[in-house]
Amino acid sequence: MKQDHPHFTLTRTLWSAVADGDAEALALLLSEDVSWRAAGRNSLSGVYHGPDEVLDYLARIGEMADEFSSRLESIFTNDEGAVLVYHVSATRGGKSLETDFITQLTVRHGVVVEVLQVPVDHRENDEFWS
Repeated sequence: MKQDHPHFTLTRTLWSAVADGDAEALALLLSEDVSWRAAGRNSLSGVYHGPDEVLDYLARIGEMADEFSSRLESIFTNDEGAVLVYHVSATRGGKSLETDFITQLTVRHGVVVEVLQVPVDHRENDEFWS
């Protein structure tokens, strides 16, 4: 993990914007044609195009969960982008979710152009959000 790599800084800033619910800061980090893919087979799975759809998707997570928290574990960077590993804890309607996620960011010209977000435990994640 090279903390002086520009993609490391961008990824930490993106993580903070999502965690703080700072839509304005997050929108500045996303390309106009960003594609955010949330893997799985549940009500939140799919591909979101453009900053507005991505922001709506992230807001829906907060609206649907009774409680939601995430803890960043690792950031790995290279010249193409970054990979985040983080743990999610959430409750919703008597259900609970405890799983790790791996998220790959593709970065071009200083902004995120593509995101692939994958839960380690697909089944648990799908059951929770369905």
